[in-house]
Amino acid sequence: MKRTWTSLLAGAALAVAMVGAVEAASLKLLTSWNKNNWPTYAVLQQYLDNVKAIGGDTVKINVQGPEVVPPFEQLQPVASGVFDMLFTHGVYHAGSKGIALVADTIDVDPLRRREAGIWDFIDKYYQKHNNLKMVTLPAASFDGYHMFLKEPLSPAGDVKGRKIRGTLSYHGVIRALGGSPVVLPGSQIYTALEKGVVDGACWPAAGMLSMKHFEVAKYRVRPTFGSSNVPVLVNLDSWNKLNDKEKGVLLAAGRRTELEMPWVGSQILAEETRELDKHGVKTLHLPPENAALVKKAWSQSLWDVTRKCCGDGADGLYKLAKNAGMTD
Repeated sequence: MKRTWTSLLAGAALAVAMVGAVEAASLKLLTSWNKNNWPTYAVLQQYLDNVKAIGGDTVKINVQGPEVVPPFEQLQPVASGVFDMLFTHGVYHAGSKGIALVADTIDVDPLRRREAGIWDFIDKYYQKHNNLKMVTLPAASFDGYHMFLKEPLSPAGDVKGRKIRGTLSYHGVIRALGGSPVVLPGSQIYTALEKGVVDGACWPAAGMLSMKHFEVAKYRVRPTFGSSNVPVLVNLDSWNKLNDKEKGVLLAAGRRTELEMPWVGSQILAEETRELDKHGVKTLHLPPENAALVKKAWSQSLWDVTRKCCGDGADGLYKLAKNAGMTD
């Protein structure tokens, strides 16, 4: 697979080799994360670097962060054209047909996602319901999410009776291990752990270091589960104003980013793990039966959420992913 991906990277660059200089398109992008959450922001940085590498100055992207618009409120201003682009996660707009959230339970294989029609399905769904064109749907790494705790697992290998921070997509996993979900913004996790508001949190597998969670929680739970997929979406009216070369640059950069990021993200996680070891963070392993519960709960809960938010698309997308052998 690695050799196939490499050949496609070269093809992605050639796909946008066009003749003729044009004035650079300038687009305003709204991101749900700042650089202080580097393992996730790294996906956007990879995309921006690829836009530059493939297109030069053909497209210029001005990035503005969650201090301008909070993550859970970002979809509408992009869909309405106040901003041109959005880098986010589907769970942040699950109530507004955020079907991309369920990509987190679909295997990390960008080639097969496209071949199976999964990528096109999600793209067309956003166009229909949100006036948004998807240009990339990268997985941040091969490892998606984990739970980290202030205290070790119980002797039974669970978190029964504990309060665990998690957005809607994590609730199935938290309950499967006996915990009670507490919904808090990611920016409040550190303080909530410090003050005892929660006993642990679910979060992307990489991020304890950049967010300094290791200062208030010394235990990370393995195995990880799912994958973290963070799309870049473009306001459809802004998209339609771009010429073919500009569109080609954005799409080719998106394809390249999807192929690169699982490897890049896994390297970021490996480097973070080594640093966390130095800070005294211990790794806890779930018993096999609990690990199986987590895997099942993750997939089931995400598909359940998707059916509630996106009933007109969830079944069709599930059929594509299931037929391709890419989801439970």
